[in-house]
Amino acid sequence: MRCFWEPAQWLLRCFMQLYNKAVIIQYDGTNYSGWQWQTHSPSIQEELQKALKVVYKRDVNAVGSGRTDSGVHSIGQTANFITDTYIPDEAVVLGLNSILPMDISITKAWDVPLEFHAQKSAKSKTYLYRMYPSRVRSAFMHNRAWWVKGRLDLSGAAEILSAFEGTHDFTACCAAESLRENCVRTIYFTKFYKEGDVWCLEVNGSGFLHNMVRIITGTVVKFCRDGHGPERVRQMLETKNRKLGGPTAPAEGLYLKEVFY
Repeated sequence: MRCFWEPAQWLLRCFMQLYNKAVIIQYDGTNYSGWQWQTHSPSIQEELQKALKVVYKRDVNAVGSGRTDSGVHSIGQTANFITDTYIPDEAVVLGLNSILPMDISITKAWDVPLEFHAQKSAKSKTYLYRMYPSRVRSAFMHNRAWWVKGRLDLSGAAEILSAFEGTHDFTACCAAESLRENCVRTIYFTKFYKEGDVWCLEVNGSGFLHNMVRIITGTVVKFCRDGHGPERVRQMLETKNRKLGGPTAPAEGLYLKEVFY
């Protein structure tokens, strides 16, 4: 059997029969501190690993495709875990869903090679942001979309959003704690469309900085209100000036839609 580089699992993988399972997770992030396990607050990773322990009758570490912040939702978060016990895909889905809280659901499970890593193997991710401009709030959209108060002309939003496409230094589109990182990222495509009363913004990219999609969304809304066009986006990115952009849109409108491998 081939030996892998992760030191903690090197011996196990050389001398035991191991299985790597991937799952797709949907969740309403309202009641959680995000994907990442936290010491003093509930997280999606913690709930998943608690359920895995029941199903597999031992501690199992789940690796997610990436972090989602407190209050952020998922349509298609990917995670994987390695065990020495084989359980069929359908049994994994049904078993985990019988234990997980109602706001977390496993929609798919499948076998992957041992070298598959939900985060490191990812080629790109798509995030979806949902908002509804309205004079009055909607009870059904609460914690599901951003209520943008009042009327808003979004006719130029698609053109503004498309100006973020390409490889850029996104220093102007990230939270302060991300500024220590290399802020160059590639946005492969964007979409802007309407579903009923809800406006939807999608961004697919190689990776994302902290709050990047929320800042892009807030910037699109601000530029539409102020009458700015895509040239303002280019100025914002070139000068790396966060103050030229819009506010950070609230977490409740953001969804991790899909991860591509």
